[in-house]
Amino acid sequence: MTTPIQQKIRDKKRTAQQIADMVKSGDWINNGSVGGDSTVCTEAVARRLGPGAADLRDIEFWMYAQFYPHHELQEIDPHQQYHCVHEYFFFPWNHKARDTNNVTDWAHWGWSYGMWAHHYRFINAERQKRGIDWWFNAATAVDNHGFFNMSYGTNNCNIFKQTAKKIVFEVRSDYPWAEGGRFNTIHIDDIDYWVEVDCEKYRWPQINERAIKPKPEEEAIAKHVMSIMRDRDIVQLGIGSLPSACVAAMENAGFKDLGIHTEMLNFGLIKLIESGQVTNAYKSVDRHKSVWTFAFPVDVQWYYDTVHRNQRLAVYDIGYTNNFQVLSRIDDMIAIDNCVAVDLLGQQCAGFYEKRPISSTGGYFQFVSFCAMSKGGRGVASMTSRSKHGTSRIVPFLPEGSTVDVPAQLANYVCTEYGIVNLRGLSGYERATALISIAHPDDREWLEKKRESTDCWRLNSLSPCVAEKTATGGIPATRTEGPISCRSTVKSGDATGTPISRENSCIESVWSGKQRTGSASRFRFPAPFSRIGGSRSFSGKARPASANLNSAHLKIDIETKLNLI
Repeated sequence: MTTPIQQKIRDKKRTAQQIADMVKSGDWINNGSVGGDSTVCTEAVARRLGPGAADLRDIEFWMYAQFYPHHELQEIDPHQQYHCVHEYFFFPWNHKARDTNNVTDWAHWGWSYGMWAHHYRFINAERQKRGIDWWFNAATAVDNHGFFNMSYGTNNCNIFKQTAKKIVFEVRSDYPWAEGGRFNTIHIDDIDYWVEVDCEKYRWPQINERAIKPKPEEEAIAKHVMSIMRDRDIVQLGIGSLPSACVAAMENAGFKDLGIHTEMLNFGLIKLIESGQVTNAYKSVDRHKSVWTFAFPVDVQWYYDTVHRNQRLAVYDIGYTNNFQVLSRIDDMIAIDNCVAVDLLGQQCAGFYEKRPISSTGGYFQFVSFCAMSKGGRGVASMTSRSKHGTSRIVPFLPEGSTVDVPAQLANYVCTEYGIVNLRGLSGYERATALISIAHPDDREWLEKKRESTDCWRLNSLSPCVAEKTATGGIPATRTEGPISCRSTVKSGDATGTPISRENSCIESVWSGKQRTGSASRFRFPAPFSRIGGSRSFSGKARPASANLNSAHLKIDIETKLNLI
C-alpha cells in the first residue's frame, strides 16, 4: 500500500528539462547553498538561453560560492547578454568569466553567504511575494518520514526556503546524511519538485587533498600559531593549504582534547579528528560534538564515510555556526584564517582588493573578530608576508577599492612567516611597529619610512619611545611597569633600523611582578597569549578561581595578572 509520503515523492518528481521548461524570462534563480550546488537544473536552464522567441532572456543567477563549475554558461552566453550572475564568492571559473569578458557581478557577503541580504531583501511569509523565483539545491534522497537532508550544503537552507517561490531539490546518492545540529532537514511538503542527479556524469570536482604539501612559509606560519595554542582549544580553520600546515603542526605539538567549531569541514579538520586529538570533551558549547555548516566533497568517498550518520559531528545552519553571540560564548576558541592584506592601522582585507574580487570574506569577519571576544579566545589573521606577485601584504594603508573586512578596532593577532603579533590594546605607533616587525625583511625599510612620514603615526622626536628606538636600532627593548614585563632583543647597527632578530618581541611576553624604575620610556607590547578567565594556564595547569574576571571581563587586579599564566 502506498503511503501518503510515497505518493508525494512520486507526484513531485520531475526531470531537469521539465524544470527548465517552467522557467520564464526575467526569473531570478538561487543556484544553491555552499556545498549544495545545483548542477542539472542550472545546466538545463543555461541551454535555453538565447535570442529566440522560445529562448530565455534576462535570467539572473544568484550564486553563493558555486564550487561546481558551470562552463556551459560561458560557452552559451559568454558576454551575459541573456543572463547575469551575482556571485558572493569567486572560484576560478567565475574569475575567468569576469577577467575575460568583464562580466559577473561581485556581491559582498555581508554577514555570511549573503544571509542578511536574503533575509532582508527576499524573504516573505507569502510565497508569491518572495523575491527569488526558483531555488535549486542538492540534497539527499527523502527518508521514510518525508525529510530531505541538506548534507554538505546545510548552511543557508533555512533562509533560502523562505525566500523562493518555487523550490527544487536535486537528489544525489553520493550525499551523506549529516546529523544535526539544527535546520539540517527540509520536509517534502516544503518543496515543489525534486529531480534525480546522475552522480557519475555530474561529479564533484575531485582534489587529492592528501597530496597537498604546505609551502615552507605556511609551515613557518603554522609554527608561530602553535605558540599561542594549548590543550583543549576549540579550533576553526579556514580554506586553503594553510590548514594542512596547521594540522601537521598540531600533531607535532601533541595537543590533546581539542574541539572543533567551524564553518567549513575540510581535509585538515577531518585529519585532526582521525588523529584522535579531537575529543570535544571540554567545549563550553556543544560538548562532544564537532560543529560545522558546509563542506566541499572533493574526495567523494572519504567525505561520505566521514559524515554519514556520524554522531560525533553536528551540522548547523550558518545562523548558528557564524553567529557572534554563539562564538563569543565558546571558551578557548581559536580561529585561524587567511587574509589578503593588513595595513599599519590594523585594518584587514580578505575578499576584494584594489578594485578586484579575490574571492570573498567567507566567515573571516565573524570568526577572527568574535572568537577573540570569548573567554580565552583568539582570532588569527594569517598570511604570507608577500603575495604571489612579490608585493607586500602589510601595507601603510589599504589601497583604494579594497574592502575592510575586519576593522582596526576588532583586530587581534596577525601572523606571517616572520612572527605573530597581538594588536589588541596597542597605540597607532605601536601597531605600525609591531606589524613592520613581521613584514618581509626587504619591505621593512619602506614601511618604516611610510610610518615616519605619516602624521597618524608620527611621534615627537623627543618622545621616549622614539628616543629608545633610535638608541637600540629597532623595536624598543625591555619595557616593565607593574606586573607586566615584555622583553625584546633587537640587533642594532642596521642603518635602516630594521629588526634583524627578535626574541619574544610581540611573540612571547613574560608576566612578572617586578617593577622597573628610573626609565622614562613606556613602550609595552601585549602578550600574544593573554587568556583572561577560564580555569587553565598557558601550560594547562589549574589556576585558582581568583584569577577569573568579573562577568563583564573588564576589571583586572594585580593578583589576577600574576596568576594569568
